[in-house]
Formats: sequence, structure tokens, C-alpha cells
Amino acid sequence: MIRQLLTPLAAGMLSLAVLAGWPAYTNATLQQNTQPFRRTVTVVGVGRATATPNIAYVTLGVDIINPRLSAALTEANRKAAAIMAALEKAGVAKKDIQTAEFSVFPQQSYDPNGPGAITGYRVINAMRLTVRNLDNAGALLDVATNAGANTIHGLVFTIEDPRGIEEKARKEAMADAKAKAAVLAGEAGAKVRQVLTISEAILSGGPVPVFAAAQSAEGLGKGAPISPGAQDVVIQVQVTYEIE
Repeated sequence: MIRQLLTPLAAGMLSLAVLAGWPAYTNATLQQNTQPFRRTVTVVGVGRATATPNIAYVTLGVDIINPRLSAALTEANRKAAAIMAALEKAGVAKKDIQTAEFSVFPQQSYDPNGPGAITGYRVINAMRLTVRNLDNAGALLDVATNAGANTIHGLVFTIEDPRGIEEKARKEAMADAKAKAAVLAGEAGAKVRQVLTISEAILSGGPVPVFAAAQSAEGLGKGAPISPGAQDVVIQVQVTYEIE
């Protein structure tokens, strides 16, 4: 009797489980089957373009240490003002001289027990200089060092507007991708049709460093030869084509 009662109940629960579970799987299967099958080939194309940098950026200034804070500040500010005035006199526009750092650090003595008393103060006053005439880069460093600059943190050359060179590299990358796809499809007895997806990555093309983190400007003046060299832009594209 108990067996007869449980059997219909179990059968009912099984029916509910089937009704609740099967439609989702059935719909998913039908939806997948309605999607058309596409034969595709995916390739990576690379394009490279080279240009000569036409602008440079350099960070320079003064690093002063003095037992008295007021004296350190006075000397740093005086020399920074003299550097700016000298650069402007040399033809640099005011907009191309921008304060990059102004810092004050206490100097402390050290012993085995840790930091000791304050022995002085270090003041850094640095500016970022934009050099638009690269033929004058070395001369402007001379001007700055002669006016009192004793630190140069970096000099980099770059292309002010890279859009033109990037467009050239981009076209070359797409042509390279299309050629590779045609070869692969041909080997498979197929022909390349429309583009389905494209993704791009710029692999290089940033500023070209000449020197970095220089702690002293000594030796950088006296007509130091500076060459911008060449700058490469490399663009990589991944392209998926439909083939038939």
C-alpha cells in the first residue's frame, strides 16, 4: 500500500523536474543551431614607420643644501629665477618653461641609534623645458648650466604630433595582415572575403631617452653634442577574415 502511494508521487516529482529543466537546454540548442557557420582565418599584421623627432623635453634646475632653511630657499629661488631669465633671453618662450618640482627636505645626522638632529635643509627647484628647435638643444643646456643649473633629470626626444607616422604604420600593418590571410586561405583552397574583427596595439613610439636621472649637470655644457636620432612607431593588428 505504501509502495503504491509513493510511486505516483515520485513519478510526479520526476515529471516536474523534467518540465522545469528541459526547456532551457532545448532553447539553447535550437539557438545555437540557428547561427550560420563561418569559416575564418585570423592573422597578425605588423607595420613600421620611422621619423625624426622634432621636439625635446628636459627637466633641469637647482639642488641646494644649506644649514639654514631661509638661506637654502633664497639661493634656490634666486638661481631658478636666473635660469628662467637666461633661457627666455636665449629665445625660449615663457610657455615652454614650467615648474616641475619644488621640494624641501630636512637633512639629519645618523648614528647607530637612528636619525639625529637636523643639520641643514635641501631645496630642489626644477623646471621642465620644452625645446622646439633641436639644433639649439645643446646650446640651451649651456645657457642653463651657466646660469646656475646643477641638476638635469632627463632629456627625451619625441614627435610632437605622431598621428601622421602612426597612420602610415597602421596602413602597412593592415596590408601585411591582408597579404598573410590571402596566402593562408590560398593554401587551404579558399578565398578571403570580408573583415570580421580588428584589434590594434601600438608596440613602440614613445619618447626617445638620451639620458635619465642625471644627478649633476657637470660636463653637459660646453657645447655637448646632442642628436635626436630616429623614432620608430610599430603597430600590430590582429584581423579575422571570413573565407570561402
